[in-house]
Amino acid sequence: MSETVLEHRLVREYLHALDSACTALPAAQARELREQITAHLDEALPPGATDEQVKAELGKLGAPRTLAAEAAGPRPRSTAQRLLRRLSRIRWWAWTLIATGAAVIISAGVPLILMQSAEPLNQDGGLSGWWFDQDSVRSVTTQAGAVVQWTAPERYRQRQGFVVSISNDSDWTQTILGPEPDPYTEDFLEDLSVGVSGPPGPGEDVGPDNGQLHWDLPASIPPHSTRFLRVLWTSGVCMGPRSETVITDLYLRVRVGIITRTEDIHLQYAWALSGAKKSGCVAGEGVILGS
Repeated sequence: MSETVLEHRLVREYLHALDSACTALPAAQARELREQITAHLDEALPPGATDEQVKAELGKLGAPRTLAAEAAGPRPRSTAQRLLRRLSRIRWWAWTLIATGAAVIISAGVPLILMQSAEPLNQDGGLSGWWFDQDSVRSVTTQAGAVVQWTAPERYRQRQGFVVSISNDSDWTQTILGPEPDPYTEDFLEDLSVGVSGPPGPGEDVGPDNGQLHWDLPASIPPHSTRFLRVLWTSGVCMGPRSETVITDLYLRVRVGIITRTEDIHLQYAWALSGAKKSGCVAGEGVILGS
């Protein structure tokens, strides 16, 4: 570059700004860029160029920061910038599919959560009693604190059972599928079965009269409705005197909507079978406990 052009005030200010903008570049790259710019100005500007001529040529070159940024190459995009760039390439119909899929997932997930959190069945404190008359007339009622127990003698190898009132206080129809085996009582209560009463017909009594109601399984209990639950079994262990088996909870397999779960029905009364004399059991059958 001629000495006259290099000493021009506007050129010196431009080159000084270029040096400041290139501080982030490697030294060799910054030096090469400066040499290119000075060589260009030396060729483009005549000796004794006016301020207007210098401004016009510097304007063609662009701002020093722009030249330095171009020399440094494209800056790596941030994660957010890359994500936005990718999202901008998605077609409108793809966004429609994504929105539809999200709506389907949400619409399916909310009811599933509501099903899982539905209030379980419970005994509402309505009518209850032994199912067979011979158990009812021989039943003894005892109370320890808040626990009331109804005890009837065991009738070995015979069907026994009771009936209780069950309420569905949830907003979902709950379908009883059957009993869930209880490892603590399944040896004593063989062939355990449950049945749910249908809604009483016109003129029928509400009570659990076995001559009027019919018993179904599986059976559904509508929301905020009450049905009778009949529980039957065969005593499978011959209990001796001073021994007893107590039932305080029923475990049922229940379907709520599309999910199936085990519900623990805590009974209002404890139902107990007391052991009989050894002569009450047929010899050679079962095991005599408490003798």
